[in-house]
Amino acid sequence: MLNKIKLFFKGKLFAPLVFLLSFVYFAAFRYFMIPAGDDYFWGGAQGKYLILHGFYGPQATYGGSSNGRFLGNTLEILSMHSITIATVSYGVFFTLLLWAMWRLAGKSISSLLLSLAFIFTLQGAYINNVLAWNAGFVNYVPPIALILTYLVIVEYGQKKDLHWTFALLTLFIGSIAGLFTETLNLGQVCLAVLVILYFRKKTKLYHVTYFIGALISAAIMFLHPSYHEKSTYRLTTFDPAEIWRLYKIMTHYWLISFNLVLLVAILLAIITLTLKSDFSKLQKTVTAGISALFLLYYAAITVYFRKYPKDDMFTFNSAVFPNKVAVMDSAMSLLLIVFIGYCIFLFYKTDAKMWLYFLMTGIVSGQLLFVASPVNSRGYFAAYVFMYLIATRFVIDAFSKIKFVNWLLLIAVLFMGVSFQTMIYTNYQVNLERVSDPQFYNGKAGLTKHVPYRQFVGTNDLLNQQNTTYWKHYVEEGNYHLPIKQVFDILNHESK
Repeated sequence: MLNKIKLFFKGKLFAPLVFLLSFVYFAAFRYFMIPAGDDYFWGGAQGKYLILHGFYGPQATYGGSSNGRFLGNTLEILSMHSITIATVSYGVFFTLLLWAMWRLAGKSISSLLLSLAFIFTLQGAYINNVLAWNAGFVNYVPPIALILTYLVIVEYGQKKDLHWTFALLTLFIGSIAGLFTETLNLGQVCLAVLVILYFRKKTKLYHVTYFIGALISAAIMFLHPSYHEKSTYRLTTFDPAEIWRLYKIMTHYWLISFNLVLLVAILLAIITLTLKSDFSKLQKTVTAGISALFLLYYAAITVYFRKYPKDDMFTFNSAVFPNKVAVMDSAMSLLLIVFIGYCIFLFYKTDAKMWLYFLMTGIVSGQLLFVASPVNSRGYFAAYVFMYLIATRFVIDAFSKIKFVNWLLLIAVLFMGVSFQTMIYTNYQVNLERVSDPQFYNGKAGLTKHVPYRQFVGTNDLLNQQNTTYWKHYVEEGNYHLPIKQVFDILNHESK
């Protein structure tokens, strides 16, 4: 019986079946997701105005929503008007992301399980801002999924000659992947350049067309007039003191410190690989010792963090949180980044993919260091994806030969999958009860209680972020989303 199970796991139908189930899982997750904040903005009159005016409007009224995120904005509007588009797009892009991570990690059972485990390793800020919020998902998941798909094509092209149609495919991917967020728009241009530089004289047509596509999307986005006028919403800074201040009080937590599961996985894997290596005794002692110190530090600081509640932005109140601790933790995060780079040099000196992931983590994060406003966690989601790919390689090489590890991963994925789905469904039921109060949906009273799992609702389920008109429409007509025909009516200037 056990042998039959093993053969099924290794069969050609197993992976497609898993990703089909992944699509169903994410589609169901999206169906039960509660909209919040910006979702209602884009689904209402403001979204109608912006889509009619090329997503450009007066800064005083529309702020940062007047931008060149043409596909992100459009997907937000469409998904807020059609539950079918919402569930299908959510299922497709999250499944595409996990599929690409699996392919890049080697198409093994271990890499498949680690890819499936990805969303269950997310810290609260990423759950709240990307996984459980439509406005976050539409701008941050599709582009990184498309970028990783390009890397899958690049890797596939190293094994066999690709048909010329792949050049058209990468041109298409490059042209659309940059129309979701500014950071990944510029990031994919850098990635395209790095790929061409790596292959140099062996550059293929599909490498060049991706680069052209990336330039096209950059031109489309940044020719948008909103980037050429003064904005009180989008502010940048080149002041080293201000950059350090923002890194110290906010961004290093999202980039490093709050990612405990990922940090433990990487550091344990480095210790294991070091002890199994043929390094000198001194080098083993130093490398494993430094890893152990980092491991102990992040375990201890995580316990310490519990003394200070996070705000609704998933960071600490800098007026209360000790400055000395923030400075120390910031310094430790920088040291850890350097140490991981050293370990990549130690174990994967000639592995171009590992260096690409490391560089892309820096390219994505580096751009965000110059942002003074708005500063939020979701911008670092793509960096987390690249760090997860680094962790996957370390973990597979360290533990894949230990037979029970895959079984533990499978049990963990199944348990966490049920847990996440249970939490999102529970929130859905509780929310239906609270928004069905006529006093609320008629605008006569605000909400008075939160759902049980606040981080699974965008904006951390702030009570003033639910829209009475939306829920009145739902409660009285039983329609979760407005008909998609209304969106096309808007595009035809015939909205009713």
